[in-house]
Amino acid sequence: MDYDRLSTRGKDQSQALGAHLLAAGTTPTRVVSGNMKRQRQTAQRLIEAAGWDTTAVVDPGWDEFDATDLLNAYPEEDPSAKTDSRAFQRLLEKASARWASNNHDADYLESFSAFTQRIDTALDDAVEGLGPGRDAVVVSSSGAIAWAAARLVNGGFPQWLALNRVTVNSGVTKIVTGSSGKTMVTFNDHGHLPRAWVTYR
Repeated sequence: MDYDRLSTRGKDQSQALGAHLLAAGTTPTRVVSGNMKRQRQTAQRLIEAAGWDTTAVVDPGWDEFDATDLLNAYPEEDPSAKTDSRAFQRLLEKASARWASNNHDADYLESFSAFTQRIDTALDDAVEGLGPGRDAVVVSSSGAIAWAAARLVNGGFPQWLALNRVTVNSGVTKIVTGSSGKTMVTFNDHGHLPRAWVTYR
C-alpha cells in the first residue's frame, strides 16, 4: 500500500480548507510544501480550491519523520498494532520516546535532534522576509507541525507527543511574527471540516 499519497478523504479535506481560506480572503505571498507526495498533492488541491495564482515552493525541511524507521528500531513488537489503531499508537509513542532519548541515535536514519532542528530551520525560512501584512501558507504533516507548535510554547518532547497525537488532517495552526518573534495564536483549527471528515495522521 502506498501510504505517501493523498486519500479520497484527504482530497476532500484539502478542498474544504481551500474554500475556507478563499472565503476568508486569505491571499498568501508564498505557499510552501514539504517534498512528500501527499504534501505536494495537498498543496496543489489547496491552491486550486482557493483560486490562488501561485505555485508551491517545495522545502524538504517540512517532511514528516519516518515512523517506519522508529518502529523498526524499537526492540519490542505488538502484533495487535497491525490491526488495532490504538495499539499502533501506543507502540509508536513508545518508539518515539526511545528515539527522542538521544541514547540510540545511531539506530535511526534521522535523530530526533536532527528532525527538530530541520523543522526549526524550515519555519524560520518560511517566514523570512515576509514583511507586514504578508502571509505564508505551509503544507506539512502532523509531526512537523506539532514540533513547530511545541517549539513556540517552549516545549519539548512531551508537548510534541501530546500535540502530535491530536493533530487533525488539514487543521490550521496560525503563527504570527513580528519584532518580538514568532507567536502561535491558534493550533489545529479544523472548523472548516464536517465532523465526519475529521481524521488523524
